[in-house]
Amino acid sequence: MSQVLDSQNAQQQAGAPPQTVRAVAMTAPGQTEMRTYPYPTMDHDSAILKVDMSGICGTDRHIFKGEATELRGKSIYPYVGGHEVIGTIVEIGGNAAKTMDYDKQVLKVGDRVAIAVEVNCGHCVYCRKHYNNTTCLNQIQAYGLHPNADTLPYLRGGFAEYMYIRPGTHLFKVPEEMPTDIAVFVEEMAVAYHSLARAAGPFAPVNEGFGPGMSVAVLGNGPLGILHGIMASIHGAGLRIATDLSELRLGKAKHLYADVTLNAAKISEEERIAQVKDMTDGVGPDLVIESAGEPEAFIEALKMVRKGGTVIEVGNWVDLGKPVDLDVMQHISSKNLHIHSVFHCGTDWRPVLNILNQQSDRYDFPSLITHRFGLDELVEKFGTVTDFDECCKIEVLPHKS
Repeated sequence: MSQVLDSQNAQQQAGAPPQTVRAVAMTAPGQTEMRTYPYPTMDHDSAILKVDMSGICGTDRHIFKGEATELRGKSIYPYVGGHEVIGTIVEIGGNAAKTMDYDKQVLKVGDRVAIAVEVNCGHCVYCRKHYNNTTCLNQIQAYGLHPNADTLPYLRGGFAEYMYIRPGTHLFKVPEEMPTDIAVFVEEMAVAYHSLARAAGPFAPVNEGFGPGMSVAVLGNGPLGILHGIMASIHGAGLRIATDLSELRLGKAKHLYADVTLNAAKISEEERIAQVKDMTDGVGPDLVIESAGEPEAFIEALKMVRKGGTVIEVGNWVDLGKPVDLDVMQHISSKNLHIHSVFHCGTDWRPVLNILNQQSDRYDFPSLITHRFGLDELVEKFGTVTDFDECCKIEVLPHKS
């Protein structure tokens, strides 16, 4: 075993690993507690990360509020969240060191990496034909989104001091010069990258799709929405409009990308749509991105976008049980719309890390972070994620003193 676990000597030089690991578990809607798990064991094909930083996602907010209590037909509780993870390798198996990196680089102890959320089966029709990495029929693992944290293997989420990285996981080395509080946005930025890539698909010979100079409206400007606005800007967007319920979030959007902001708590849907159309030659934006995570916002996007325009639906990741009325003829067919649903973030994150690295002087990504919690603070203040007026992005630092 010592020959296979090439990194063990380096780990020993840094001191013996702990016997137990602390993690914050959600045990029921609105309830969190500190739990202790055994330090993970590993083999030739696995690894162990020390978690440097892990973001709280909108999905975690829905789970905390009790709006998403099951995953794949199973109760999700107890649940250790955290799927937006940057960590440092503290142990890695010999095979894993050669195969886990998506870019086929050799990994070693001390490397900072981002974790691809899904581990797929590799054998079903979706995996074999490479449709994308979110359609696997037999998904093995979804880090930070896996039911029952009390079943082996433990420590599958980033709200913990250490994580077990199972065989078949894709890791991405973070550039040495990139600060962790920029790298931590790679998972959400990968969603935006994937969204805009779909919106930019060619629709010749008509003026459709999305490209430089075209207008965009982003409905819902939490971190995911703001990153979509930034990605649209990188694509050369013309007029950029942001809507949200929170002045704090709108301020962040204005600082980072938006030309115009509209507070949806103060302006009715009809007024918002009318104002946006007035700004866009009376017809509506070329692209509307729904990232509010409410079914009603998707209907608003359909109403707001111009005929022949494009709608990206990226906000509704859980079933909230809120049916909405949809007039297919009026809102879709008669408008010749292009509608793209984007459930996740594609497979290759290397271009996204490059974008974050190259654009960090232009866009102040860390300014999105309004809260940085250690694990003890997270237990006490997890409810902050539901406070839209006071919160934009919350990052968890498990080793924060």
